[in-house]
Amino acid sequence: MQSKLKQLFAFFTLCTILLSGNATAMTMLRSNQTLILFGKVVPEDSQQFRKKLEEGPVKTVVMTESPGGDMRAAYAIADLITEGKMNTAVNGSCMSACALIFMAGTERQMLASKHLEKTRLGFHGPHNKRTKEIATASIPRFREWLLKVTQGQFPEEVLDRALNIERAGDMMFFYYPNQNYLGDIRFCTEGSLRCETLNGYNIVKIGILTTTDLLKVESLDEPYKADAKSE
Repeated sequence: MQSKLKQLFAFFTLCTILLSGNATAMTMLRSNQTLILFGKVVPEDSQQFRKKLEEGPVKTVVMTESPGGDMRAAYAIADLITEGKMNTAVNGSCMSACALIFMAGTERQMLASKHLEKTRLGFHGPHNKRTKEIATASIPRFREWLLKVTQGQFPEEVLDRALNIERAGDMMFFYYPNQNYLGDIRFCTEGSLRCETLNGYNIVKIGILTTTDLLKVESLDEPYKADAKSE
């Protein structure tokens, strides 16, 4: 029988196909010490995340199928993850504000999946969701934050390429090593059918993931166990 979490991830994948990006808010579901975040990030999500944490300890936050969204809420959620020393994992597509949240994890992994080649993190410069105008004033904060959480490992030439975009849809994608035949790191411009592959970089050594070990869904099903105190 499939575990509860496996059923949830299958459900989220189906929702992604059916909704085609029309989701209006982020769904947050708990399973033991795991918190799963799915969908678009909206301003109210930081408060919703805080309330989920009040229900009990969280060890791992799994980001799954999110197009991104509100950066202010993403920063607030990221701060809570950092303060709680939580780990993060990603399953499916995790773009923009979603990728920011993912990068707050103490340990950052990709989830083991039959479709691992489709799991990806997308980074680009902040922009106005309505006008699509690039928010150049917000780029330095995001840049410094990414350098901080990667302990300076994120190559500045790659970071600047990802953030200093010309169109809102320009995006730098990161895939699990050797799973996508088009390359592990690709920069795609909005409206283009072709993407530029960036060779010579390892997504662990540049700080995107903290390990190439895949996180197994079964390990997330384990109930929370408080640290035993010695007598």
